[in-house]
Amino acid sequence: MDRTSPSRILKSSLPKFCLCILAWFFLVPLSGQAQTPTWILAYQLPAKGNALLSIDRFDRAYLADTRQNIIQLDTVGKVLNTFSQPTQGRVAMVEAWSPAKISVFYDDRQRVQLLDRFLTPLGLADLREYTDGTIRAATLAADDRLWLFDETTFRLLKVDTRVNRVVFENPLELLLDRRQHDITFMREYQGKLYMVDRSSGIYVFDNMGNYQKKLPLPSLSYVGFVGDELYYLSDNQLHFQHLYTFQTRTVTLPEQSLPYRQVLIGDKFVYLLTNDTLFAYRRKQGLF
Repeated sequence: MDRTSPSRILKSSLPKFCLCILAWFFLVPLSGQAQTPTWILAYQLPAKGNALLSIDRFDRAYLADTRQNIIQLDTVGKVLNTFSQPTQGRVAMVEAWSPAKISVFYDDRQRVQLLDRFLTPLGLADLREYTDGTIRAATLAADDRLWLFDETTFRLLKVDTRVNRVVFENPLELLLDRRQHDITFMREYQGKLYMVDRSSGIYVFDNMGNYQKKLPLPSLSYVGFVGDELYYLSDNQLHFQHLYTFQTRTVTLPEQSLPYRQVLIGDKFVYLLTNDTLFAYRRKQGLF
């Protein structure tokens, strides 16, 4: 007859139980903890003086060279097409997410050039036709109209270039401090407009331009979107924040001799740019 007491059985099983808990603790990553994936380099290209601007839905990358030409690269780093503006201007923003067209904003000339997928011109919008102020940021809306931030009159505008008129305007005095703001980027995503203010964070509007909320993420000049998350580069690491639950996570980037200037995540590739090199890594599913 086994006379082992229940208490002795419990004591003998405790060490094994504790070991299992400890093993589970070290194997399962904590939420938001920095993750270090295995990076697989697809290609790298010299890019001294170039700026990585955008990617489209086919993972093609778009850069601006030192002469402000737009260069389209395929997924093996080959130049597919190049667009040279007849009248030179400073490229401030490019958006290639739309399946039908690409928009290029020249801030010094206050113009938006529309291009097709082969970088063939579709039309040119002179923004001075819509306001006497200075447009600091511009992006293509999902309905083929343009979102504009007018820094002089401090308004968010939506214009229809097909009928040459402003279809919506929202004064921003109650949201932004005229003396302390630095609007660097705008992007419409999943029916919302995200306006990046380097001084204070990200302002979120609905697709009609009505203010909804502010994300306190200062010191950013650009954000990207993938799935239900926005991402940004900070301290040479890739940070994610869920658009609806606001959960965050961090991914450690490959070490390079120079810090990264920009990161863009496509369907199958992750593009990283330093001051002199463009790196294209294959995207690891489940991590991004």
